[in-house]
Amino acid sequence: MKNFLLTFLAIVLLGVTNMYAQDSKTKSKDFHCYSAWKKDWKADKKMYKVHKKMWQDRPWAAARKQRKADKKAWKSERNEWEFNHGYNRHSYFWY
Repeated sequence: MKNFLLTFLAIVLLGVTNMYAQDSKTKSKDFHCYSAWKKDWKADKKMYKVHKKMWQDRPWAAARKQRKADKKAWKSERNEWEFNHGYNRHSYFWY
C-alpha cells in the first residue's frame, strides 16, 4: 500500500511541476528554422550578460551587450520571416 501511495504522489507531483513549467514558458517562441532559434538563443545569452554587467556596475559594457542582443534578436526574426516566406538562403529546418 505504501509503494502505491508513494508512486501516486510522485506522479501527481511530477504532473503539477510540468504544468507550472509550461505556464512559465509562455513567452518562448516556436521556431521552424534552426538558424532563427540559434540567433534567439544567442540573444538570450547576451541579455544575461547585460544583467551581469549592470550588477558589476559597468553601464558602458552593458549598453554594448544590449546593442549586440538587439541585433541578434533582429536577425532571429529576419531568419524566421525568410524561412516562412520562402526566402531562406540556408537549408536548416526543424521538420
